[in-house]
Amino acid sequence: MSKKGIILGYLFFVFVVILLHFLFQKDHLEMPVFNFEQEQQETEEFGQEVKSLTIEKGEGIREIGEKLKEQGLVKNALFFKIYAILTQAKNDFWPGEYYLNTNLSLRDLIKTLTNSPLAPEKTVTIIEGGTNMELKYILEKEGLIKDDFFATLMEISRDNALFVKYEFLNGIDYGEYDEKAILQGYLFPDTYRFYQETTSQIIIEKMLDNFNQKLNTEIRKKIKEKGKTIHEVMIMASLIEKEAALEQDRRLVSDIFWRRLREGWALESCATINYILGSPKERLSYEDTRISSPYNTYLHPGLPPGPINNPGLASIQAAVEPLENDYCCFLSTPEGKMIFSRTITEHNWNKGLYLK
Repeated sequence: MSKKGIILGYLFFVFVVILLHFLFQKDHLEMPVFNFEQEQQETEEFGQEVKSLTIEKGEGIREIGEKLKEQGLVKNALFFKIYAILTQAKNDFWPGEYYLNTNLSLRDLIKTLTNSPLAPEKTVTIIEGGTNMELKYILEKEGLIKDDFFATLMEISRDNALFVKYEFLNGIDYGEYDEKAILQGYLFPDTYRFYQETTSQIIIEKMLDNFNQKLNTEIRKKIKEKGKTIHEVMIMASLIEKEAALEQDRRLVSDIFWRRLREGWALESCATINYILGSPKERLSYEDTRISSPYNTYLHPGLPPGPINNPGLASIQAAVEPLENDYCCFLSTPEGKMIFSRTITEHNWNKGLYLK
């Protein structure tokens, strides 16, 4: 090739570089993250195609450019590389999964790839009354956690900054707690949307945030007026959650249990024994009620050390607003109906009648 040809080729290359730089200045790179659902609807309407692109951690512009070319998203991987360098975006690509229109301009393509990808989300429903162990199982089954859930609970329980953020956790003594019960009662059961690539810490804090919101000013005011602590109410709510299903029954049980505490009676909650056993039994034996555990409310008067599950809002409200009554005892029939008694004699008669 002649010297003149080399010079012309060089000048043409410089012209292309300058033109690209003029058209795609980094100052114009502000753009919202690509909305797959909206874009998918639009592409279906206009016959456009959407391709999935995954950028792995550590991949550079050469590897990304080749993937884009293979997917038909760019015609020339070299132009993509030049543009990324000129716009100083070559180190700004986020690893993750993207959904991209095949008709995106090079400029819009780079704008999308230099924003955090629209991570896939999962909707998970956490039912009322589940333990932390059951919560962990659900999250693992959904593929949401790969780290140590209980180790994270332990770390959070030692983080003073989080105790400032979540003042309702202040004053809780975890001395008698199994690590599986740390923060139990405060991981609010609800329907959540979590990013697929999340962590135990993010999930736990999201559930604590939800609890903080659900335990509104009015509920906290009533707790204070009754001379109770939030922790006492959450322990009581967790017992009510397992003892009764209907609103009125919950409030009746709440009054019976609070009254037993005032009068120095043992709570004798079957729910605490089932919690110790790890799996519910329809009928407890005498030996079951003698199990040595601080959670055994047959042996130890007063509340157990902490909540035995994560109760829902209805049980929390029942714990805060008991329905005054003159019953002393209750039982649940095999069909789930609550039977209340005013005397021990009546209660024993009901046991013979309903629990044959």
